Amino acid sequence: MKRIYAIIVMILVVTFALGTIFAGAAVAQTIKWRLVSCWPSYSAISQSEKNLARTIYELSGGRLQITTHPAGELVSTMAVFDTVSKGAAEMGADYPGYWAGKNSAFDLLGSAPMALSQHDFVNWYIYAGGRELYNYMYGKHNMVYFVTAVTAVASGVRSRTPVRSLADLKGKKIRISGKSTGYVMQKAGATPVMTEPAQIAQALATGAIDAAAFNTPNIDISIGLAEVTKYNLAPGWHQPFSTGGLLINKDAWNSLPPDLKKIVEVAATANILVMSSLAEWDMAVGLKKFQEKGTVVTKFSAKDLNQIEEWLWEFIEAEAKKNPDYDKIATSMFQYLKNFREAREYMIPYAQGRNPVKFPKLPNLK
Repeated sequence: MKRIYAIIVMILVVTFALGTIFAGAAVAQTIKWRLVSCWPSYSAISQSEKNLARTIYELSGGRLQITTHPAGELVSTMAVFDTVSKGAAEMGADYPGYWAGKNSAFDLLGSAPMALSQHDFVNWYIYAGGRELYNYMYGKHNMVYFVTAVTAVASGVRSRTPVRSLADLKGKKIRISGKSTGYVMQKAGATPVMTEPAQIAQALATGAIDAAAFNTPNIDISIGLAEVTKYNLAPGWHQPFSTGGLLINKDAWNSLPPDLKKIVEVAATANILVMSSLAEWDMAVGLKKFQEKGTVVTKFSAKDLNQIEEWLWEFIEAEAKKNPDYDKIATSMFQYLKNFREAREYMIPYAQGRNPVKFPKLPNLK
């Protein structure tokens, strides 16, 4: 009888051990996700999602494998948001301003014209409530969000024919994203046009548009703008910073174990440093390439920039009254600028960014 009991105990021990082994294997199983991107594969911006996917793979020991799919491979640029929101793909790489048609507040999350600098944005995002506002906005659409890159000041307007001042924009069709920037273009007598990144160079070459404002010089180079433009009106007041980020379907996110969630968070934060620094570093490379192509650069006058700022604040104040979400984000950003003003002045002449001379009249701005 004792022998039978011993055999039974041995069977139970072996069964428990095997169950533990298989349970451990189940926990450590490989998870495969797809990431759909707003960017064509040849765009310099696409480096961001590739670097992020690689970092997540390495930190997870291969447990979370992400395949990246450039714009047009699975879905178009403008379909990325809905694809991830509905769970047809687990992840996406985007520019938040593209979703301003869903809610104008997304405009500010992509870039806030004449407001935060690249470094201001990182401060605001990490320490001044920015991260929570992104998740508030994307959370309404069944997603969580991580900013993964922040570029510096954009190039401004690139054109086929001479454009040297705000007055020269009149009558021209200009590719530019954003509701506030579109408002400024209309006030200047231009027609704003939204063209997907992969189609901008062709639209310029065929004359479908007269000029385009996209991103930093090296990013502009990567989508072919040096081949189809000769003139540049700088700086890019419309994008003193520009964000790129990772949107994740909330149901997919909730299915991840805690350690993989932490790995995604750490990888996304690390990606901000790597890609934001690269975007600024590559600006010198891009400028040199445009110079070699003979691009003629003109700067907006102080008078023009003051007029643009006046129109921008006009739009921001009106939109904030119409949309509580827009008001919430605009107030948060400009409150950061007000709160940081003394510190920036203290750092002059070595400070980053700028203190606005005037602020938009937002009811909750202190």
